[in-house]
Amino acid sequence: METLKLAIVTDIHHGPTRYTKQGAAALPLLETVRDRIAASDTDLVVDLGDRISNVDHDTDAGLMRDVMSVFAGMTRPRAHLLGNHDMHYLSRAENEAILGRPLGSHSQDVKGRHLVFWQIDLSGRFPDCPIPSDADLDWLRRDLANTTLPSVIFTHVPLDGEAMTGNYYFQNNTASATLRHTQAAREIIEASGKVILCVAGHVHRNHNTTIDGIRYLTVQSLAESYTTEGAASGAWAEIEIDDQIRWTVHGGDPMRYEAPVRGLNAHWTPPLPSFDILRLKNSIADAAHPVRGVILDMDGVLFRGDQPIDGSADAVRALQDRGIRVLCLTNNARRTPAAYAQKLRGFGIAMDATDIVTSGMAVARYLKAQGGAPRVHIVGSATLRDAVLAAGAVESDSPEYVVAGIDTGLKIADLTPAVRYLASGATLLASNADAVIPTPHGAEPEAGPVVAFLEAASGKSATVLGKPHAAIFHLAVERLNVAKDDVVMIGDTPETDIAGGFAAGLRTFLVESGNAVRDSALTHEPTARFADLRAAAAFLLAGPAARL
Repeated sequence: METLKLAIVTDIHHGPTRYTKQGAAALPLLETVRDRIAASDTDLVVDLGDRISNVDHDTDAGLMRDVMSVFAGMTRPRAHLLGNHDMHYLSRAENEAILGRPLGSHSQDVKGRHLVFWQIDLSGRFPDCPIPSDADLDWLRRDLANTTLPSVIFTHVPLDGEAMTGNYYFQNNTASATLRHTQAAREIIEASGKVILCVAGHVHRNHNTTIDGIRYLTVQSLAESYTTEGAASGAWAEIEIDDQIRWTVHGGDPMRYEAPVRGLNAHWTPPLPSFDILRLKNSIADAAHPVRGVILDMDGVLFRGDQPIDGSADAVRALQDRGIRVLCLTNNARRTPAAYAQKLRGFGIAMDATDIVTSGMAVARYLKAQGGAPRVHIVGSATLRDAVLAAGAVESDSPEYVVAGIDTGLKIADLTPAVRYLASGATLLASNADAVIPTPHGAEPEAGPVVAFLEAASGKSATVLGKPHAAIFHLAVERLNVAKDDVVMIGDTPETDIAGGFAAGLRTFLVESGNAVRDSALTHEPTARFADLRAAAAFLLAGPAARL
C-alpha cells in the first residue's frame, strides 16, 4: 500500500491562559503548524478537538471563529472532532456552522485505509455519563463491519484507559481522563480484527500503548506547558502508515515512535484471569458436582426493562451449547412465561416458555396445594390474576386469601377492600417483596411497596411466595430436572436471588449489572461475584470452573 501521511493537532485551547494552558500563545502556534503542513505532502490534517478554552457562549463563538480563520488557510484536506471544551457552551450545530462542515461520526477511505472519526457526545459532564452511549457503540460496530480495510480510529478522549500518574490535570482526576464505556469500545475494536491504530488527544501528554496488537497514541496539547517548563509546547504530530506506524511529535515536547502494523484478525493470547478468580476456581471446584443447570434471574441479568444487557444473549447461548440446562426465574409476575419467552427471543435468547418460572406461578402452586377452590381477592396485574384463577382459585367477597402483586395502574382506593378483607381474617400472600426493578431509565416500583402498604394498614405479615422463598427455587430445580447440587443460581439482588438461593441450598453468583448492590444487604455471601452474566458464564465454562 501507499504510505498514508497524517498531520495531527489537538487541544489548541485558544482563549485565556488557564492553569498550565498558555491560551494566548495558541493562535500564533497554530499558524506555525499551518505553514509547516503547507510545505509537506500530508494527505489529511486531523484536528482532535478542544480548539478553545471555554468562557461563555458569545466569547466561545468568537474564539472558535479565530481558530477557524487559521484552519481556513490550510491547503490540505482536513477533518475535525469536537472536544468537551468546544461543547461546553456551544452546541454541535453552532460548531458546525463556524467550521463549515458536519461534525457527526463519519468515516472515509484514504490510500487503502479506513479512517474513522468517532464523534462521541461530550456536551455534558461526560465522566458521570454512560458514554459512549449504546447508539455510539452500535455506530462503531456497524462502521467497522462495513469495511475490509485496515482501520484507524480518531477520538477526542483516549480509549486505552492509560494510567494518569504524573499528569498535571488527571493524576488526581482519573474519571475525567477516560470514558465510562471505554472497555465496551475496545471489545468492539478488538473483535473487528481490522483496527490498527487509535489516535486521541484530551489528556495533554504524548503517550503510546499497545493492546491486542493495536497501537493507541495520544498527542500533546498545542498550548500545554506543564511538561515544557512553563512555555507552550507547540506540539503537533505527523503519522506515517505503511507496513510500519511512524509517529513524530514536533515542538517543545518531541517524541518519536515506530512499530509494525498489526495484521488483520491477528490477536494476542487473551489475558490470564485475575489470581483472585483462579484461587476462587480452585477453592470451589467440585468434580463430584459439575454444573449441569443454571437458574437465571431476568431483570438486571438478561435485560433492563426493554433493553438487553450487553453479552447476555451470547452468554446464554454459550451455556446452552455446552449442554448446560438454563432456566429463568423472575419475581416479576406481570407477564406470562410465553410473553417472557417472546421478549427474550427479541433479544436473541432462545428460551421455551416451559423454562421460565414467575412468582405468579409460585403463588398459583401454593394455592393449588391448599386443595378445593380457595377464595381469593387479587391486587395486581391481569397476568397474576389469570395464573391464580387457572390454579382453581375463585374470586370472592369473603376471601380466605388476599394475593398482592404490582399493577402500575393501582390506586389507593383499589387497596381499600384488601385492607378490610385482611382485617376480617384473610391471609396475605405476596408474589414478591421486591422494592424496585431496574430499567434503562432508573428504578421502577415492584410489588414490595404494595405489600408493605397492606402489612402496615392491616397489621398482617405477608407470606412471600416468590424469591427469596425457597419453594420457588425448588420449583425451578424441578423444571430443570437436574440435581440440586449441580445447579447455580445467578442474580443481581442479594435480598432475593442470593438469600433465596442459599435457603434452597444452591450455589449462587451475584452479578452487578442490575440493581445497585449494597454489601449491607448481603445476609449470605454469594459463592462468587461478577460484573455481569457474560463474565459469570465465562467463569463457568473456563477450565476448572466447568467442574464447579
